[in-house]
Amino acid sequence: MKNKRKSYVIDRSFQYRLVGTFLLSAMLALLLFTAGTVLYYWASSMVGDNLFREFIDINKQVFVTRTNEAGESVRVPETRTIHGVKRWEIIVPPILINNLLILIVITVIGLFYSHRIVGPVYRINRDLQRVLDGEEGVTIRLREKDRFRDLADRVNILISRLYELKSRIGDGD
Repeated sequence: MKNKRKSYVIDRSFQYRLVGTFLLSAMLALLLFTAGTVLYYWASSMVGDNLFREFIDINKQVFVTRTNEAGESVRVPETRTIHGVKRWEIIVPPILINNLLILIVITVIGLFYSHRIVGPVYRINRDLQRVLDGEEGVTIRLREKDRFRDLADRVNILISRLYELKSRIGDGD
């Protein structure tokens, strides 16, 4: 496959700022979700349903191995009761684990998606600098899935017009 990326971080400061902004917005959303959950339980405690004083009995079905009359081991379902579990002990861990998993997924997606943005910006910037340095025949080439392909096409048109203008001025001397 041609034009395969060899480096996953191109312009470190730009890419890290982009991913950082992406993560900050996700963390803000998760914080708002968590605050909303806490606010809900706080409001319900204000009307008499106190989350911190409430205990729940949990009936959990488990399978145990028993020996039947024929001496064979069989697995049978059994219900066990867990007494005095606080509701917040049930609610808080899944919310925190969920938030952590969402942040991990968003970090990975943000890092890989940022390549479609940061890579083209880096390439366009590098190729424009080559044109400014006087190099001839420079065109910006982006990969098929990169963003800013329209921008690169317009910059290529601008570069070709600059070369045409330069050759006309050079012929007029």
